[in-house]
Formats: sequence, structure tokens, C-alpha cells
Amino acid sequence: MKILAISDLHGDSRLALQAAHELRPDLLLCCGDWGDADQVGEGDLGAFLDLCPVLSTFGNHDPLELLARLQNRDGSAVLLGQDEVRDFHGLRLAGIGGIWAKSHRLACYVTDSDVTRWASAIAHNGPVDILLTHGCPVGLADLTPSGRHGGQRCFLDAFKTISPRVHLCGHLHVPQERELKDGRKIINVGATPQGNITVIDFDTDTKVLTASTAVHV
Repeated sequence: MKILAISDLHGDSRLALQAAHELRPDLLLCCGDWGDADQVGEGDLGAFLDLCPVLSTFGNHDPLELLARLQNRDGSAVLLGQDEVRDFHGLRLAGIGGIWAKSHRLACYVTDSDVTRWASAIAHNGPVDILLTHGCPVGLADLTPSGRHGGQRCFLDAFKTISPRVHLCGHLHVPQERELKDGRKIINVGATPQGNITVIDFDTDTKVLTASTAVHV
């Protein structure tokens, strides 16, 4: 099974669609920031749904009402719930959307206690192969364009609690990867309008999962 991961389109879906047409993935994952409500419409996202199933978390630039009502052809929701674990042909996926903040002033803001609660609920539901977040775990694939660390402690704690085989994130627009000694990977997909995508292969028989980051469209 081939999986394509994209992130941070910000209303520019041209290269993401090109990659989806060329790779013909069995599943498309998005780490959020499809674009603000005035940048992205149902037709834009529908172009991806016509090609393959889509699972997405959300960031700080997303049409949340639209994402919440979109469905794949099989009737499954496009948007991953904050404490949901979804099975896709033997692949277990979970997502924690939003960006870290100290309050809930905006719908895309999540606090430390929110992330802790959702991570615990996800871990309680069993092993996770791929975790999708928009925000990044501090110190792991979280370098900003200026070279500083742009991740948050709560997402690092979530990664430790859930212990996914692959943790996909975005937000910082810099494609990067960190592989731990035990083989787990943290991949910042980067910004797909700049040509950044991640390709994941999952063998449904052996359950072997391999991921390649910073693939340029």
C-alpha cells in the first residue's frame, strides 16, 4: 500500500494534486493547513477525494467546518478526531490537530492539558502506526527556516505516550526527518507548494512500514 503525505498547502494545491496523480496512492494524509476558508472550497478538496481516500488533521489555516463534514467514498470522515484511532486496511492512524496555545481563544488552539488528554486516550486504544499532528515535538524534526527549534513540549510528550512508528507533522515549512535508535521516525513533511511530500509504503501482509521524506515533486 502506497501512502502520500502532504502538508501546509495554504490554498495552493497544484503540486499536491500533481503528486497524487503521478503516484496514485492508496491513501492520502494531510498534516493540516489546507488553507483558510477564503482560500479553499469543497471543490478543491473534492479533487483529492476523487483520486483516493483522504485522512487529515488540522492546523491553524484550515476550513474546519468544511473538513468536519467531508467524507470519503466509503462514508468515512476525512477529518481525524482528536482522540480517534482509525484503521485503514490494517494500518492504525491517529491525529491531534491544532497549534499550541495557552487558551482556546481560537478553534485551532490546543493547550497542554488538551494534548495530554487526547494522547492518553489514543494510547489506551492500542498501538498506532502513524500519528498525524500539525504542531511538532520539540527537538525532533522541528527546525524553523531560521534554524531555531519551533516545536512544543506537549507534542513531544504525546509522541512518547503514543509511541507511533511514524510521526508526521508540519507547520514549520521545512522538510526534515529524525530517526530514533529503535527505528521510529519523526518526519516534518514541509510545505507541499514548495515541492515537499512524504511517501510511505506499508506491506499489509508483513506490516513493514517504510517512509521517505523530503521527496521533491
